[in-house]
Amino acid sequence: MEVEDAETPIYDLIDLTMGLAGRTQALVTEVLAELDLTHALANAIWQLGGARTPPSMRELAHDLRCDPSTVTFLADRLEQRGLVTRTVDPTNRRIKILALTDSGHLARRRLVEAMTLGSPLARLSPDDQRMLRTLLSKAMTA
Repeated sequence: MEVEDAETPIYDLIDLTMGLAGRTQALVTEVLAELDLTHALANAIWQLGGARTPPSMRELAHDLRCDPSTVTFLADRLEQRGLVTRTVDPTNRRIKILALTDSGHLARRRLVEAMTLGSPLARLSPDDQRMLRTLLSKAMTA
C-alpha cells in the first residue's frame, strides 16, 4: 500500500477518526471554558470518574500516560478548585489516593453530557455503537 493512497479503507478510517476527534474537541471547548478547566484537567476528571474505585496518583499517571509529577501538578489544581480530594491510602501511607468531590462529580457529569449527547456517535443506534465499540476495542488491543 502506498502512503499517499487515499482510496484505502484505512485512510478513510483514520480520516473519519480525526474528524470525530475534532468534533468532540469542539463540543468540549465550550464546557471547559464554563468549568474553567484545561484539557489536561478535564482528562484527569474523566479518568477519575466512572465506576472505578479512586486511583492512586501513580495509577492516574499511568492512565493519563504521563509522569507522576504531572499528576501532582494536576491534583494541586483540581484540589484548589474543590474538585478532588487527596487522601492517604489506609493500607500504605506512602500512596496518595485521588477522589472526585461532589463538585468534581458534577463537573465530570457536565463533561460526559457534552461529549456523549453531542457526539456524532450518539446518532448511531445502540447496536451500531456496541459493534463499533467492539471493533475499536479489538483494534486497540491487537
